[in-house]
Amino acid sequence: MEFSTELIKKMGKIVAEEMVRIMPEAENMRAAEKGMRELVRRVGAEGLSQYLGRVDEAEPLEKEKACACQGKQAYQFRREAVVISVFGRVRYKRRYYVCSSCGTGHAPLDRKMKMAAGEVTSGLAELLALAGVETAFAESSRFIERFLLFGMSDNTLRKETERFGQLQAEREAEWEEQSQKESWLQAHLRQYGKQAGRLYGSIDGVMAPCKGEWRELKNIAWYQVEKVPSYEKRRHHASEVGEQNDLQARNITYHCDIQPPDGFGNLFWATACQRKADLYEELVFVCDGAIWIWKMIERYFPDAVQIVDWYHASEYLPPIAEAVFGKDTAEYSTWLEQARALLWEGQMQALIQDCQRFLRIPVAQKSAEAAISYFTHNQKRMDYAHFRQQGYFIGSGTVESAGKQIAGLRLKRAGARWTEAGAVATAKARAAWLSDQWDDLAARRANFPLAA
Repeated sequence: MEFSTELIKKMGKIVAEEMVRIMPEAENMRAAEKGMRELVRRVGAEGLSQYLGRVDEAEPLEKEKACACQGKQAYQFRREAVVISVFGRVRYKRRYYVCSSCGTGHAPLDRKMKMAAGEVTSGLAELLALAGVETAFAESSRFIERFLLFGMSDNTLRKETERFGQLQAEREAEWEEQSQKESWLQAHLRQYGKQAGRLYGSIDGVMAPCKGEWRELKNIAWYQVEKVPSYEKRRHHASEVGEQNDLQARNITYHCDIQPPDGFGNLFWATACQRKADLYEELVFVCDGAIWIWKMIERYFPDAVQIVDWYHASEYLPPIAEAVFGKDTAEYSTWLEQARALLWEGQMQALIQDCQRFLRIPVAQKSAEAAISYFTHNQKRMDYAHFRQQGYFIGSGTVESAGKQIAGLRLKRAGARWTEAGAVATAKARAAWLSDQWDDLAARRANFPLAA
């Protein structure tokens, strides 16, 4: 959208002259900016009002129009309506028809512009939803008033945020339907062909509060990994064990839902197809040791590389060291570093045997049993020396970040009270924003058939 320099200067001159009239000597720049913003907002509201009127008048006048009930809608008059836009409340007049058969009223302009009298416009809806995915609705309402210079209720913010989440759910439902059709999968293969390179997936669950109970919000992260050209090596406890500073995730997309594993599997497969995971020459999953996760991966991608997240695995060691040696002792640090080194090198049999020594110590028995069980069941997924040699990312921090950014920073805010539907919708909207997929939802919202 381009505007001529001459037009901008002309309108700027008018605005400047009016500012000088109402504010000849501003107290400071903040006051001048606030005054000009308010003036521009009001000008925008008036301009939008006149624009809508002209768009309506530009269409040829029809005395009658067909109605969905098979009856006829008769022209009444140019009826006034109000919408709430990014400039505030906008009044406009447009042609109005009423059907003599069903009594339904109809404004062609409203349908054409995909808006409804008394509702917020799609442009404002996008800004409200953006605020709603970032922070609590009551707090978002205060931010909106500061930014737009007019207030909106927290319920309206909630409504628009959840609507964006519902639009994301609709997109995902469409993907699920597509991904179950053999014809679509074949066309998908013909269109894109086999994809060179390596794609990663990580899955995790995080608890979210829903009406007095906690439900597991399951998250998927699809991403690629690239080498960082230059980096400064950092040492961990005087060791490079546990560090992969030369690798970082990029092109990340997140998806989430509160569903049992079977239902979530459909979303997993559908989003995998959207990221062409079914076409990549190499697919790598880095996840924690949850049984449901690996069962789902083996069902859909049995040939994928499976890696248990290094950080989850290493977290089983400190409780053993603390129980046996006591925290902050020299023996604690020595054993922990040796055990972590064995894990880092993928020497799982040696590490399991080392942990078995502590089964005879009552205070360490529980933590040692947990570690031994975890390492034994995931031994093939812990060949970290081999994985690192192949250049694999071995940490699931990408999906861990999804849990923190979606559930932790948004759903678990102090005082939050969610219905399950509201929590899922808000989480899905936030996941779309974090995945840089917001424009797709905004486009859907702009075409949302609000008008009758």
